[in-house]
Amino acid sequence: MNHDRNEKIFVNFFILTTLFYSAIAETYSFSNDEFDKNLHWHTTNYKKCLNQFGNNCYDYIIAGAGTAGSILARKLSDNPRNKVLLIEQGYWLSLNPIVQNASQWHLVRLDPLIERGYVSTAQVGFGNRSIPLPRAQGTGGCNSMNAMVFLLGNRKDFDERWGKIDGWSWNDLSPYWDSIQETISPTQLDPKHPIMHKLLKGAIEIGYKYNPNPNNLNSEQGQGGVSARILMAKQISNNYAERRSSWNAYIQPILPRKNLDILVFTQVTKVLFNKNLQAIGITTYNVGKKEYVHFYSRKEVILSAGVFDTPKLLLLSGIGPCDELNKYKIKCLANVQGVGKNLQDHTFIKIWSAPLHDQETPLPMNIFGMWGALAIEENGEYYHGLDVGEINGKKIIQIYAETFHYKSRGSITLLDKNPFSKPVIDPNLLSNSYDINKTLHSIKIARTFLSTKTISELTEDFNEINTPLFHTNDKKKLLEWVQQNIKSDYHPSSTCTMGNRFQQR
Repeated sequence: MNHDRNEKIFVNFFILTTLFYSAIAETYSFSNDEFDKNLHWHTTNYKKCLNQFGNNCYDYIIAGAGTAGSILARKLSDNPRNKVLLIEQGYWLSLNPIVQNASQWHLVRLDPLIERGYVSTAQVGFGNRSIPLPRAQGTGGCNSMNAMVFLLGNRKDFDERWGKIDGWSWNDLSPYWDSIQETISPTQLDPKHPIMHKLLKGAIEIGYKYNPNPNNLNSEQGQGGVSARILMAKQISNNYAERRSSWNAYIQPILPRKNLDILVFTQVTKVLFNKNLQAIGITTYNVGKKEYVHFYSRKEVILSAGVFDTPKLLLLSGIGPCDELNKYKIKCLANVQGVGKNLQDHTFIKIWSAPLHDQETPLPMNIFGMWGALAIEENGEYYHGLDVGEINGKKIIQIYAETFHYKSRGSITLLDKNPFSKPVIDPNLLSNSYDINKTLHSIKIARTFLSTKTISELTEDFNEINTPLFHTNDKKKLLEWVQQNIKSDYHPSSTCTMGNRFQQR
C-alpha cells in the first residue's frame, strides 16, 4: 500500500468533507439549545416513557453503530423485552461494495461520506506537522474502514497497566473473547507460503518464537511471537474475500428485528439530563429530514460514538471540565475533569530493505488487501508488520514498526458549541524523551530483522541510494527523519475515563 499517495489523496477528500459538514453546520446549527430550555417538558415526556406511554420511547438508546455499538445493539435486543434504538451518523455501509470487498479496504478512506476528515493540531514531536486521524461514520464504524487485523488486547493491559476495574480483568473477559472469535470467524493467512516462510524465519532468527495463533487463549506460547496475520475477513472465492465487521457479523443476521430500531444519517447532538443528573434521553438531528427529534430512555443512554466524538458529545451536554465549558457558555452540569483528557495512541513508521535480488519474485496474490506476518513483543510494547512490497518500482521487504504504550497524553476539546463542528484533537505524540527513545528502539528492532541472514540473502547490500536515512547511526539525523515520516497508527483511545476515579491521569 502506498501510504504517501493515499495521504495526499486523503487531504483532497478532507477538503470535500469539510465543505460538506460546514454547509450542514452553517445551515442547521440553529435551535439545538432551543429544545433544551424547557427541562420540565423533557421530564414530563420521560415520565410518560417510564409509564409505557408517549412516542420516541426506548429502554436503551445507543449513540453510534460502530465496532462496539453494533455488538451492544445485538446483545441488548436479544432480549425481546428490550426496545432498543441504535443511532448512526453515517449510512448503511453494508450497501457499499467497496466496504465489503476486503481487498479494497484502503479505498474506503477516500469516501467523504465515510471518512470524517479529522486532522490533529500541529505536533511538535512530529516536526510541527498536522497529521490525518481517520475516523469512519456509517454502520460498523471504523470496523468497516480499518485494515481488518484481528488481535486480542494484551493481557497486561487489563490486569496491570490500567489498574483493577471490577469485572474488567482478563479472566472476566475471556468468555467474551471466545464468543467474539466464534462470531467473527477471522481468517489466518497461510504460513507455508514461500515468502511468508522467509519472513517468519527471519523473525525467529532474532529471537521471536513461532506462534501459530496469538489469539489462542489456551496457548502456552502466550500472545508474543511471530505469526501469519489474522484478519477479520472471510474468503468467498479464489478472487474475493468479504470484510467481517461487527455490523455484518452481529446486526445483519438478525434484521429485521421488531424490538430494534436503527436510524442512519442521524447525529446525536446532546444528552438530556434531569435534575438528578440521570441521562433521560437525547437530542438528534436528521440530515435528510433537516429536523431535530428527541428520544427518551427508560433504562440507559449508551454513548458509543468513538474516541473523538464521545467526549465531544459529553462536553456539549455539560459533562466535563467546567472551566472549558464556561468558555463556550455551555452550562456545566458535572465537573468531570477526565472527559476528553488522557488521549493515547500508537504510532507506525515504515522502513524497508534494499531491493530484492530476484525482481521477478511474484508478489503474493492478496484477496484480503493485507498480507504478511506480525512479530509481537510479549508485553505488547512493539508490533512489527513484515511484508513484501514495492518502492520506486523495486520489490523490497518492508516493515511497519508499530510502537505502543507511550507516556505522552493528548486531549480532545471543543472548537465551539456548534454540535456540527469537528473537535480539536491534540494527540501530543512523542512529547518526551522516553517516547522518542522507545520509537528509536522500535526502529532498531526492525533494522535488526532486515540484517538477519535470512533476509540479507534475499536482498542487495544497503547503500545510500537504495535505502533512506533510517539506516544512519547518527541519532540526530535519525530523529529528524522520524519526525518527518512517522504517523499515527490510527488506534486512539482512553478519552472517557472508566472506573470510579475521574481525575486526569
